[in-house]
Amino acid sequence: MLTIQEIQQALHARCAVPLPPGNYHGPLGLERLAAVIAQLGEAGGSVAAGDRVRRAIELDVKTWEKLDRLARSTGQTAARRVSASEVAAAIIEQFVAATSEAP
Repeated sequence: MLTIQEIQQALHARCAVPLPPGNYHGPLGLERLAAVIAQLGEAGGSVAAGDRVRRAIELDVKTWEKLDRLARSTGQTAARRVSASEVAAAIIEQFVAATSEAP
């Protein structure tokens, strides 16, 4: 049986969350899985992976299109495909790191 870390690595996932025991197969399996995931999101308003937090932000459509183009061009030279969200997160993190005061 694979460990959570092995599953996370194999799927190139940022985080993996163990599921409570239950039958996730059959006609109602997807609904049960969706309910578990919804509860994870309700627990803190976001799903955190280590020291990362996931939040929704609103952007102008043109900005998002530029981020998407950057992601596609980066994905052509990178070892794996990069999403527009990952590009946005990297830009924000670099900007904050460059402008924030020392702790």
